[in-house]
Amino acid sequence: MDADTFNAMYPVRTPVRVFPNTRDDGSRITRTRTPAVQVQHGLSVVHVDGIRGPLDTRYIDPLPDNHPVEAS
Repeated sequence: MDADTFNAMYPVRTPVRVFPNTRDDGSRITRTRTPAVQVQHGLSVVHVDGIRGPLDTRYIDPLPDNHPVEAS
């Protein structure tokens, strides 16, 4: 999904399940901290609370607004 579509569907502070390394590794529940941006070769990335650096939006699963979020 491109960054514009991601941002239209999921505003900053959306609760998300992230997979920081791969989907085979453990996940973490957090919130988006920035809007997604398009980087090289069409890749979309977003920053989330509690994790340094951007994450590929393909490794982020948005959750319902009322989903509990882990403390950072």
